[in-house]
Amino acid sequence: MMTDIARKLVLAGAFAAGLMAAGSAVAADLAYKAPVKVIAPAPVPTWTGFYIGGNVGYGWDASKSSGLGLSTTDPGLQPFVDALLAAGSYPASLSPNAKGVIGGGQIGYNWQVSPQWLFGLEADIQGSGIKGSDSRTLFPVQFDATSTSLTKSIDWFGTVRGRIGLLANPQWLIYATGGLAYGDAKLSFNTTDVTSGCIVGATICASGSSSGVRVGWTAGGGVEAMLAPNWSAKVEYLYVDLGRRSLDVPASTGPFVFSASADFREHIVRAGINYHFNWGGPVVARY
Repeated sequence: MMTDIARKLVLAGAFAAGLMAAGSAVAADLAYKAPVKVIAPAPVPTWTGFYIGGNVGYGWDASKSSGLGLSTTDPGLQPFVDALLAAGSYPASLSPNAKGVIGGGQIGYNWQVSPQWLFGLEADIQGSGIKGSDSRTLFPVQFDATSTSLTKSIDWFGTVRGRIGLLANPQWLIYATGGLAYGDAKLSFNTTDVTSGCIVGATICASGSSSGVRVGWTAGGGVEAMLAPNWSAKVEYLYVDLGRRSLDVPASTGPFVFSASADFREHIVRAGINYHFNWGGPVVARY
C-alpha cells in the first residue's frame, strides 16, 4: 500500500514539474516573439548654419519733402532773382512721394548660442521699383507761367546686417537687425516756361539729373518661423537711410542755377522664404 502511495506522489511531482517547464518555455517564447519597438525622439532642431532665400515686398518714402532753389552767379541780377521768387515763379519744395514694389534675395549664417538666443549675419540685394514724381504749374503776376517737376527713384539697394534673435520656441524666432545699407539713388529736375516755351537766350528753362550709389544705414526687425524641415518663412520691416542727394542745374539762359535736393529714407516691409542647409535630422527607429 505504501508503495502505491509513493508511486502516486512521484507521478504527481513529475507532472507538476512538467507543467512548470512547459509554462516557462511558453513564457520565453512569447517574450521572444513580442520585441519592444523604441522610437528615438526627433533631434532638437538647430538654427546654426548657412541659409539662402528670396523675398518680395514694398517700400515707401519716410521723408517726402524736397527742397528747390534758384540763384545767380551775377550779383547784378540778384534783384531780378529775388523778384522771381517773391512772385512765386518757382516752387520752394515738391513732394515726389516715392513708393513701389521691391524683390530680391538674401544669404546668411546663424549661430544659435543657447536654446533661446541666436546671433547672425545677413546680406541681401534688392531690385527696386521705388519711384515718385511731383510737379507744379505756377502763374506769377508780371512773369511767364512755369512748370517745374522733380522725380526721385531707387533702382536697387542692398544691406549687410547683423541679427540678434530670441527663440520663443525651437520653431519661432523674433529678431532685431541693423547695419550697412547702400543703393542707387537718382534725382531729376526739370523746369520750363509754359507761356513762351524754352527759347535759349529769351526764357529760363533747366533740366538735369544726378545718380549714383549712396551708402547709409538700416535698422529693423522681424519674425521668422520654421514651417518645415530646412524651410523657414519670415516677415520683416527695415528703415533704410541712404542720406540726401543734391544737384545744381544751370539754366538755358543767363547766369542762373537751379538747385534741388531730396532725402532717400525709406520704409521697407517684405516677406521671404529661406532654405537652411543644417536643420535637425531624421527620426531613427531602434529595436
